[in-house]
Amino acid sequence: MEERIDDYFKRQLGEQEKKQFEEDLKSNSELAESVAFYLVSHNAAKQNRREKELRERHAEWQELSSGKTKTITRQLVYYVSAAVILIALGLGLYFLKSGTPDREMMAIAYAEKNFSTLSVQMDGGADSLQQAINAYNNGDYNSAEQQIDAMLVRDAKNAEVQKIAGIVALKLKNYDKAITYFHLLGEQENLFSNPGKFYEAIAHMHRGLPLDKKLADSLLQEVIDGNLEGKEEAEKWVK
Repeated sequence: MEERIDDYFKRQLGEQEKKQFEEDLKSNSELAESVAFYLVSHNAAKQNRREKELRERHAEWQELSSGKTKTITRQLVYYVSAAVILIALGLGLYFLKSGTPDREMMAIAYAEKNFSTLSVQMDGGADSLQQAINAYNNGDYNSAEQQIDAMLVRDAKNAEVQKIAGIVALKLKNYDKAITYFHLLGEQENLFSNPGKFYEAIAHMHRGLPLDKKLADSLLQEVIDGNLEGKEEAEKWVK
């Protein structure tokens, strides 16, 4: 399994194999967890390589600026210092860019792990909601969607129903609908815990339109700054 994951991220799979891998990722929780572990470990390795590169460049700068190389001019020291800064910035941009696909895959893995089965907090509408959740947990997503939609007609501001509605829409790949429900949930106030903005960011990363990355970035930052539900994951994803 690890070799297949490695081949995927190194772009060594054929087009058909690549599509099959992505389909398997959405339905195989063991594969999703393995991908998440792969990404975390490889991102850590990238960070270590970056720090080593910067330390080496810094050592070179110190050697040049200490006067050990007698023939070097002050002007050249400035040029070397500038080059070190540019290298650092370039490496930073490289790792940020190379981390983007990783973050999207981590979002998919998160959804697969956390949205495979659902539970409900009992309240006044628990019977109807539990029926919808039972349908979802049994893989009958269309039936779950119909039941949830009917509940929203009766109680459009029910936060728990909005959350489940967004998750069902995400599972059905109706990303526009999922984003709408999670956005409505995120706007709710006076909730003890509200994952709306974090889930909305996940939905944007699933949809993958040109503006979705910026929207997801903004939402993840809101989660971090506001100490909202999902902060721990958000901090990992924005690094």
